[in-house]
Amino acid sequence: MRATFTQEQLEIAKTVRAIVEDADFTARDALSAPWRAPSCDAPLLADFGLLGVPEAAGGVGSALIDLMVAVEALGESLVPSRFPFHAAAVQLLSDSQVPAEVLEGRRVLTPVLDPFAAYAEQADGFAAPGGLVDATVTPRRSFDPSVPLSEVAYRKSDTQHAEGVRRATLVLAAQLCGVAQGAIDKAAEQARTRRQFGRIIGSFQGVAFQLAEAAVARKAAWDLTLYAAWAVEHGRPDAAIQVHAAKAAAGHAAVFAAERCIQVHGGMGITMEADPHLFLRRAFVLDALGGSGSSHRRRTGELRVQSRRP
Repeated sequence: MRATFTQEQLEIAKTVRAIVEDADFTARDALSAPWRAPSCDAPLLADFGLLGVPEAAGGVGSALIDLMVAVEALGESLVPSRFPFHAAAVQLLSDSQVPAEVLEGRRVLTPVLDPFAAYAEQADGFAAPGGLVDATVTPRRSFDPSVPLSEVAYRKSDTQHAEGVRRATLVLAAQLCGVAQGAIDKAAEQARTRRQFGRIIGSFQGVAFQLAEAAVARKAAWDLTLYAAWAVEHGRPDAAIQVHAAKAAAGHAAVFAAERCIQVHGGMGITMEADPHLFLRRAFVLDALGGSGSSHRRRTGELRVQSRRP
């Protein structure tokens, strides 16, 4: 596995950040208005849908890590785009030929990994571990209004594609790593500019240490996610363990970073007018989708025990 990103991967992240920079609908807008597709939704769906899709499924040989890089960069901004969930749905279908209209973003899918699915009402179809499915959708109230949730009922297939589930789970993990980084950046900006007792608050150990812990947790989760993506793509025997560990670590890192962001902002951080709670909302929702952190940690332990048995 390469220890550094390629120039192409760095350009992917840079391009995604540029596309979402001036989005006309944000996570804050969703607090007071129904969700609508932000301006960046269409170009993301159309131009990045082939990332990480195997050639056998209709892709062009792009590595799964390429998709991780794009989704992580998008997660930093909290822009409520359907792209990460559409990409996760495509990965669920990666064991078979994915329809061209899906890869080109003309038909938007959402993954069904739990009883609840994101953007179900706003999707054109549903991808489950057994393939494309017809589903009954019941809207529910989401803790993060910028990620609408619905309860989805469908007929489950006896065929379960483990690799597709792993790939889709990693898309969620990458998005959580982006949320963690966005929260850290937001907190760091406050720490560099806010003055108290005549000093920049970032100079206080009580503030600096919290941000350092958040950065360490995020880095560990991101490294795990990247390694897990490489392990899945190369058929490594530890791939399943690494995917569960990555999703658990990414969920923890995102929630922890968002909580630290709130603390660094002090009393203002718990108000609706400040943005830190937007990161916490997104972190809680993404951590719950695709299996909770506790379930992934438990499964990681089970697989590690099994791997050590004679």
